[in-house]
Amino acid sequence: MVQPPSQPAAAKVVFEPGGYARFAGTTVPVAARLQSLVRVFVAELYQTTRAKLTVAMFALPPLVCAAIVIARTQLEIFALPKDQQATTALELLGWVYAFNCAFLLQRVASHVAPQIARDAHQGALLLYFSRPVLPAHYLFARLAAVFLSNWALMALPSLLLIAVLASQFGLTPGGSPWQGWLGNLWWPALAVAAVVGSALMSMATALSALAAGVLVRNPSAAPLAFGGGVLGSIAASWVLQAAWGRDTVARALDLHQALRGLWTLPAWPMEPGQPPAAALQTAAGGMLVWLLLSGLSWWVLQRFLANPPLGKGRA
Repeated sequence: MVQPPSQPAAAKVVFEPGGYARFAGTTVPVAARLQSLVRVFVAELYQTTRAKLTVAMFALPPLVCAAIVIARTQLEIFALPKDQQATTALELLGWVYAFNCAFLLQRVASHVAPQIARDAHQGALLLYFSRPVLPAHYLFARLAAVFLSNWALMALPSLLLIAVLASQFGLTPGGSPWQGWLGNLWWPALAVAAVVGSALMSMATALSALAAGVLVRNPSAAPLAFGGGVLGSIAASWVLQAAWGRDTVARALDLHQALRGLWTLPAWPMEPGQPPAAALQTAAGGMLVWLLLSGLSWWVLQRFLANPPLGKGRA
């Protein structure tokens, strides 16, 4: 027996007094909506050729350091003393982290800071909020997209270099302060530190960059606002170091140095040339500065989305 073709389900619309209609059917779950938004926002970060080239720069420092390690272990003329392996590993990881911190600040200033300001300027917020997307959903998706992108760009190069170092130096590198069964945890501990440090700095930079764009509300000025803040912190740190002489305290005001310090805190010590106490003080002070800045940035973003401009320009 042939079944009749099924009829399309009637739209579940309820008409309210005054001619208004509201949808009374089943909507897409909030989690699915957020996932869709995050995917769209992540794709935005890699659309242009310039953005792809910027991403390629993050792979350069670990590849160069990996080549140095392989040359010093495989070629006799560049042989590395056994007792210097752990120190060399920390130095190379520190250099990779420092260079990629600088690349990340440049990428965040040019690609992340203008995002919310551009949406407000072009009237895109009206399009988002006309759908079942709350301001909190929009902000969460923006932050999640930037955070995941930054986290991958910072953590993956460090993990790649750690894998190369472990393959060349063995499970317990020479000169490691961890001996016995603890020595087998040296590389996993560095990997965890890379992941944790990258997560902390990725969230801090994402919040600060988006808030910089919200403050100026101008996509063109947003990179200058964020970059100017970072450069201003570096200048203030140099002035304090010259005038006060307390390097460990003044360096914490340098936001680039503070981001490097976020590695030092979980992976002590990152810089073997520094006294351990000084490195930890710089890291702790830097993390405190970034936490305060992140809290202020979150407050700015919340105030902005509580009464967002839904048209072009400054509303």
